[in-house]
Amino acid sequence: MGLGLTAGLAVAGYFVAKPTYQATASILLLPPATTVPAEGNPFLQLGGLDLTVDLLGKALSDQAVTQQIEELSPTAEAEVGADPSSSGPILRIQVQDKSEEAAIEVRDVLVDMAPARLADLQSTVGVDGGNRVTSSVLVVDAVAEPVGRDPLVGAVIGGFIGLGLSLILLAVVDNVLLRREARRAGRRPVDADGSDPDGDEGGSQSADESSAEAPPSAAVAEQS
Repeated sequence: MGLGLTAGLAVAGYFVAKPTYQATASILLLPPATTVPAEGNPFLQLGGLDLTVDLLGKALSDQAVTQQIEELSPTAEAEVGADPSSSGPILRIQVQDKSEEAAIEVRDVLVDMAPARLADLQSTVGVDGGNRVTSSVLVVDAVAEPVGRDPLVGAVIGGFIGLGLSLILLAVVDNVLLRREARRAGRRPVDADGSDPDGDEGGSQSADESSAEAPPSAAVAEQS
C-alpha cells in the first residue's frame, strides 16, 4: 500500500507541476522626425522618451485590453512596461500562459496594438505629422520558453511526500499491533470451562488451612 501511495503522489506531482510558457517582445520608441537632424541618426536622439514608454505601457494594460486578452485566453497573464534591463525607451511585452501557442498569440496581439495605441495617445494631446513618436519592433521571441515549475521536480516532491506518509502509516500500524500483542500477553489463561486453573491450588490450600484450624470431630465427641 505504501508503494502504491508513493507512486500515485509522484504521478500526481508530475501532472500538477506543468510548466508555464512565456513569450516576450521588445518595442523601441523612436523620436519625432522633426527632432532628428538631416541625415542624422535617430538612435542618438532617444533621450526624453521614458515617459512615453510608461504611458504606452499603461495604455496597453487598461481594462479594454485586459478584457480582450481574457477573451483570447482566460489563463494568460500579460505584463507590459519599460524594459528593466535597458536604460533606453524600450517597451517590454511579456506574456505567460499554460500553453506555448496561447502565450505567443496574446503576445502578438499586444505587439500589433502598440502602434495604434501610441498614435491614440498623441492624437489626444494634438500631436500630428512629423512631431509624433513612432515605434519599431526590436525583438520578438520565436518560441515561448517554459518557466516556473518543472514536472520532474514535482514528481520527486510527490514521491518524497508519499514515502513520508507511508513511513508514518507503517509506524502507526506497527504501534497498534504491538499494543494488541501486549494486551494478549498480559491476559491470564483460563480453562475450557472458564475457571481459573490456579483456583484449584488456591482452593485446596484454603481447605487444608481450614481443616487444620478446625478441631477434629472425634476429639469433640470424647470431650462430650
